Amino acid sequence: MAAVFRSARKYRYFHFARRCGTVTGVTVTSVERAIELLRAIEHCDGTLSGLARHTGLPVATVSRLMTTLERTGAVLRVEKVYRIGPVITELTAGDTVAADVLGVSMPHLDELAALTDETAGIAQRVGDGYLHLGQVATEHEVSVRDWTGFRNVAHAGCIGFALMAYWSTDEIDEYLGRDLEQFAENTVTDPAAIRARLEQVRTDGFLWTSEEYAADVTSVAAPVFDRRGDAVASLHVYGPTYRFPKPRQQRSLGRVVREQADAVSAVLGHRGTTTKGAA
Repeated sequence: MAAVFRSARKYRYFHFARRCGTVTGVTVTSVERAIELLRAIEHCDGTLSGLARHTGLPVATVSRLMTTLERTGAVLRVEKVYRIGPVITELTAGDTVAADVLGVSMPHLDELAALTDETAGIAQRVGDGYLHLGQVATEHEVSVRDWTGFRNVAHAGCIGFALMAYWSTDEIDEYLGRDLEQFAENTVTDPAAIRARLEQVRTDGFLWTSEEYAADVTSVAAPVFDRRGDAVASLHVYGPTYRFPKPRQQRSLGRVVREQADAVSAVLGHRGTTTKGAA
């Protein structure tokens, strides 16, 4: 136990605190149970009931501990199934973090969809483009297309611009030196205009685009960063232009998306500042 502490003084305080009741067996028991649950994830179906059966713990206890572990990033939850989270992966794999970006993002997509009453999605960088990993839709008579599994290029709207803004200078120069495809009337292909948009992402932390890839669709996106500070994904909300966004809500909704993207980044281990100024 003494090895846990950096000084004999702290060691003496710990034993004094235990005698006085400041540090209790309950705390130690909670840690032991949490570790037991982390081990159990690999040997059962990952649900609360499955974890309870495997460990012999009450479901209420399992629920409380898993909620705490999820909040810290030690586990992540996709629907009702728990998996080992990026924090544990980071601790056991050094600089290599094989995080489940979609799984980490799901609670935040749920929250964004509820807050905006529109579709929220997550896309991951793939080379010089991105792949739509998944989305959470809301009930509307008129809804947007489900892009899950679709791969796109970086200049096809705000999702790609949120990623491109944090490429290296050489990557941006090489990409903008190509003949860029015009997908819709509003698609931006001028290198100078694209560079201005990338600077806007770096300043505000989010970007709005309207009908630049698909007709009648407006969207807002913010970058998601990993522990190394690389923009690995783009969190976004999109809906039909006629109803999204509501008048005078662009700025406030942009900040909401940025905050949720920052929350995902934090779970992935990012601890830096990504914007130049407050939006």
